[in-house]
Amino acid sequence: PWLAASVDRGGATGLEMGKLAKDVAWCDKELSRPMEVLSSALLRCGRRTKRLGLELGAAIAPFSSQYRLCRYEQMAFGDRRTALKKKMEARTKADGRAAKLMINQTSMKHMGRYGTLERMETEAAMMDEFATEAAREAEEVAMRLQNEVARIGALRVNEWDSSMKVIASGMKEACAENAAIWESALEAFKREFPDLTVPMAQHATIVDGTNNIVS
Repeated sequence: PWLAASVDRGGATGLEMGKLAKDVAWCDKELSRPMEVLSSALLRCGRRTKRLGLELGAAIAPFSSQYRLCRYEQMAFGDRRTALKKKMEARTKADGRAAKLMINQTSMKHMGRYGTLERMETEAAMMDEFATEAAREAEEVAMRLQNEVARIGALRVNEWDSSMKVIASGMKEACAENAAIWESALEAFKREFPDLTVPMAQHATIVDGTNNIVS
């Protein structure tokens, strides 16, 4: 948004400056000339910055898509928590049934209550089977989640690395071209007004990747 707003402001200013230059040209050509130079520089800079915005928009697409996928990742971890909770509850119930059977097994035999004992054994076996199935499902969910996290992680490394290179390259190229636009505008001013003294701005010293000093 900030880049689009900057482009809009620069383009609107350039257009208005161009209109002003045309309005002034009929009565004072010399006065309209610097306005034309400034208008041209603003419009060229705006077009280049707009192209940069389109390039950046395409380059950050992987970041945006992964951001949208975060909701599904949270849902996947929620499924994992649900599976673990189900596994714990099933195992707790199974252990409770098994403990109850173990406590009452001897007394049931002495009392001759074999039907009740058989029912308790069946229930204990069923609960143990449910617990085993819940544990298997939780393990499957864990494996799917682990594989998906690894896949997305590798995808992000590759896509984000490429995108960052494109972003850095695009911004570097755009900044160099915009600097050239304004330097050419300055040269045009100097040609039109050779007696004009242009104060030099203080620039920070920058060392580029080839160890050359750039002002």
